[in-house]
Amino acid sequence: MKKIFILLLMSFLLFSCTSKDNWTNTQTWNTASEQQKTILALWDSLTAWLWVDSSDNYPSKLENLLAKNWYNYKVVNAWVSWDTSDWLKSRVWLYLELNPDIVIIVIWWNDWLRWLSTIDLKSNIINIIDSFPSSTKIVLWWMDIPINLGLKYRNEFKNVYKEIAKQRENIYLIDYFLEWVWWVRELNNSDKIHPNSAWYDIVVKNLYDFLIKKDILEK
Repeated sequence: MKKIFILLLMSFLLFSCTSKDNWTNTQTWNTASEQQKTILALWDSLTAWLWVDSSDNYPSKLENLLAKNWYNYKVVNAWVSWDTSDWLKSRVWLYLELNPDIVIIVIWWNDWLRWLSTIDLKSNIINIIDSFPSSTKIVLWWMDIPINLGLKYRNEFKNVYKEIAKQRENIYLIDYFLEWVWWVRELNNSDKIHPNSAWYDIVVKNLYDFLIKKDILEK
């Protein structure tokens, strides 16, 4: 019960401190050079750089780690604060001109907060995936949610990602591992929601290991 209360309080605080002016990512994307491949990182404000330097978010750290290991990739940070699967579906066409080789999709928190039906969640994610060419490698982040809306909804929500991965050949399903960082005080900023640089380090290490293990990267 205490954990549920904390989650709801965090959601309220996040909404309160996020103005509409900050809902969209207004940064200018630096496109990849002819020699580089492109990774598109889709997530909400958790992949931004709130209270950390822009070089400390997970896309920047991932790009640096790839370069250190001789992988020539440009990682585009396409975050949008308070993003939802509906919202992402409506603007996915904006990202097609980047011709990404790999797309990392993380979408869940704000859909759960608004009690989106799992049928709509699945439909939206499939629509997003199918907007990209079949040659695009899709890394779909499997996500878990609290049980405050009931165990049935939680199980159905979790199963959406597994069902999608079974239906599409170009899907790589990465396990949920945010529980390793979310509730660790020293890995979060003062709002206890958004990550600090150390949080991003852990996420990047797990993501990089997954990309290597699944042989998704090319040199």
